[in-house]
This record gives sequence, C-alpha cells and structure tokens, in this order.
Amino acid sequence: MIVFICIVSVLPWLDLSNLSQPDTSQTANIATVMLQTGDWLLPNLPDGQLVHDHPMLYWLVALSSWYQGYVSHLTVYLPGALAFIVIITCTLIFFGRQTRFHEAFIASLFLLTCTGMQSVFLINSGDLLFATFIIIALTQLYRWEETKELKSLPVEVSVLLSGAILTRGLMGVILPLLAFGAYLLALRKYDIRTIFKSLLYMGVSSLFIPALWYVAIWQQGGTELLWKTLSTEFDYFWNINNGDAHNCFYILALLGLGFMPWVVFLVFSLFGMEYRKPTWPQNNVKLFSLVVLIVLLVAFAIIPIKRSSFLLPIYPFITIFIAEYALYITEYRTLCTRLFAGFLATIVLVGLILPTLPPSWNLGLTVEFNPRTALVFGFACIMLAVVYYQMLKRINIKILYATIALTYSVNLLLNVLF
Repeated sequence: MIVFICIVSVLPWLDLSNLSQPDTSQTANIATVMLQTGDWLLPNLPDGQLVHDHPMLYWLVALSSWYQGYVSHLTVYLPGALAFIVIITCTLIFFGRQTRFHEAFIASLFLLTCTGMQSVFLINSGDLLFATFIIIALTQLYRWEETKELKSLPVEVSVLLSGAILTRGLMGVILPLLAFGAYLLALRKYDIRTIFKSLLYMGVSSLFIPALWYVAIWQQGGTELLWKTLSTEFDYFWNINNGDAHNCFYILALLGLGFMPWVVFLVFSLFGMEYRKPTWPQNNVKLFSLVVLIVLLVAFAIIPIKRSSFLLPIYPFITIFIAEYALYITEYRTLCTRLFAGFLATIVLVGLILPTLPPSWNLGLTVEFNPRTALVFGFACIMLAVVYYQMLKRINIKILYATIALTYSVNLLLNVLF
C-alpha cells in the first residue's frame, strides 16, 4: 500500500515538470549526448565542454531514456521519483522489522507527506539519489552489525557506497561510515581496533567501482583531467563560491520547513507539556537512529554549504522519533491532536475556497480547472470532509490518519498546480 501511495504521489505528475531549470536542463542535455554518441564516460557537449562530473544521475537518466531513444520530461525525473519511492519503502521495512510496526507505518507516512520530501523529488534528483544510497547503506550497515557482528564484509553495502560516491563524490562514503562508527562506539560492544578495521575495509572496498571510473577518465582525458576531476570531489559540499554558504543554525530552519506541517503538530503539543528528563534509547535501532541523526546534523552544520536537500539522509531517522511522539500525543493528550486537525483543516479550507472566488477577492490565486485538476481538487475536498467528520468522533488515531490523508491530498494538488 505504501508503494502504491508513493507511486500515485509522484509518477503521474512527472510530465507536468519544467525542464527549463538549470540543473535539470543540464542533466537532460548530458544524457542526450550519451544516448547520441554512446560515450557514457566523458561525453562531449555541443559547445565543446567535456563532462567529467560524477555520472550516476546521467547514467540513470540515459538508461531510463534508452527504450525510447530520447530524453523526455518523464525520464529525466524518473530516477529521482524512484529514489523517492525507495526511501519511503525502505524506511517502512527497516523500522517495521525493528520497532512497533504502527510506529514505522506512521513514520513512513510522515516522511511521505512532509514538504522536504515532496518539494525535492522534482527539483534535485541528484541529491535525492545521493540520500537514497546513504540511507539504504546505513540500514544495511546496522543489519551487518546486528546479524554478523562486523564479520564477512557485505558486498551490497560497498556497492551502495560506491553509488553514493559516483553521485556526489567521496562524501558519500565519509558521512555514512562516520555515523556508523559513532554508533559502534555508542554500543560499547567492540574495541577501537575492531571498529577501525571494519570501517577501513568497508571504505576501501567502496572505492573499487569508482576507481574504475577514474581509470577510464585517465585513459581518455589524461593525467590533467584526472587531477581536475579528483580536485572537485568535495566541491559540491565545500565550495563556498556557489552562493549557498550559511552558518550552522541555518540547518534548523531548513529542518523546520522540511517537516511542515508536522512541525506545527509538535508546536501544538508543547502547550501544557510536562518536562521529563530525557533518557538514552534502550532499543538499538532507536540508538542507531539517534546517533546517525546527531552525527549527520553536526557534519552538515560544519559543512559551509547549506541546502535543504543535503538533509535528506537524516529525514527517516527523525521521522521515527516524530512518529513515536505523535502516537504518544494522540493517545494521552487528545486535545492537541484535535486542535492541530482543526487548525490544518481550516487552513486547507481557506486555500480551497480562494480559487473559486472572484478575481478581485482571491489575492490573484487562479486555478485552471481541467479533468486532472478537478479530480485532485475533489479528492482534497473529500479528505477535508473526512477530517471534520472524524473530529466529531472519539477515536483520536483516526483523526491523525485523517490529517495525514488531508496533507497527502494537498501535496497532490500542489504537484498538479505547480
């Protein structure tokens, strides 16, 4: 069901996207050259520019376009959309095996409906793909420790980390191994030497596939191009000349905006809250999630470049805690859930009414109603009615599910309109 919900959330709207965005149009152009020339290592653009960027996204776009022979709106966004679906599904599978399944299910729904995930799958497929490799690699590293106790080096993790390197550079192996190493230290189960050897072997094995790409660059472009490529390994995250440098507190604002509207739900729950001393998680998967969350937040706070899409690897490990807290609030502080549902429903009601008003009253908000828009608009109206109906009942968990469904319908409507 989660896979079906994800598919409906992203795939039908790919053809509505705009290829005029600089990053997207460049990806489409490079993938087109790959298809036309057959050179998938160092494609030469019509303006004479030799492309030596990390190629994973270009390869996947070209593979998606292979059957039709050209790059379209659908195929250029398809890798990012599939990465979106994989992240949600893996979040449910990983946490569903390790925690209460209800928590994992709510966490996957929160992840699916938060603005940070919905706004990025069409804008920055590369960062979404990078996050997918890191998230799956982290979950497999956890299972490696849990089931094999760091024995028998897992090949699948090396392949995943290699994919992250070929997407955004060496940060794709540094970040997950740094987080996993911190988790192993927090477990107090292994000595420093064992941890160091395990991380070293995993890091070295993850470099084999990227090394083949570097060798191919050296064979075609020579030593100068190879050194130029190696010198850009960290530019995407550390090059402050691209205008996205901010201080460390900027990531808090990015996280707050990324987890809308569920941040508002958390704010509602703070009123009248009783303070309790925080406790260290006893569940290993919760400990793992907390350590990964802290380590990656600190790493992104240190990195001068701050983009909302950089934080995507953290999202699943935050949502499991939000889901746990939301279920507690729903069960023991029922008024908060009802207040949030009423607040969200009122805002959505105003947003749905505005386009139907005369132009002089609707603040310039106009909607062109076609069959697709009318269908999604009607679905949002139905979900709005469901929220109001559930608020008349006493089962608060149904109110929470109704607000999630309403948020999902609003995201669909925004995907159609914008």
